[in-house]
Amino acid sequence: MMKKSEKPVLIAVPTNDGITIFKKMLGMAKYFYIYALTSEGRLSFVEKRENPYETTLQHLKTLDVYGVISDCKIIISSFIGKKGQERLRAKGVELYFIKGDIQESLKSIFNNE
Repeated sequence: MMKKSEKPVLIAVPTNDGITIFKKMLGMAKYFYIYALTSEGRLSFVEKRENPYETTLQHLKTLDVYGVISDCKIIISSFIGKKGQERLRAKGVELYFIKGDIQESLKSIFNNE
């Protein structure tokens, strides 16, 4: 667990509606909702970030998308391609794969009330 002096861990969640985790590839979501997880285990919404790569199809897209959320240590997504997963893990990102409601997913992963 983190020490109290440590900054909260940031979590990125791809979404189009702000309610559910985006069902397709991570990089195709309109937005990333960013949450902070404190050392006490509290979760709070930080901000909504637009994904400028939503409709693009470039080589190594995962790394471009990572640039938008590179301050996040955790990504919760429905789907990330195999190569993208390898690239993100190489950057030290923790990945969780889950579908459905964002709030319910955060609670189930982090046991948050």
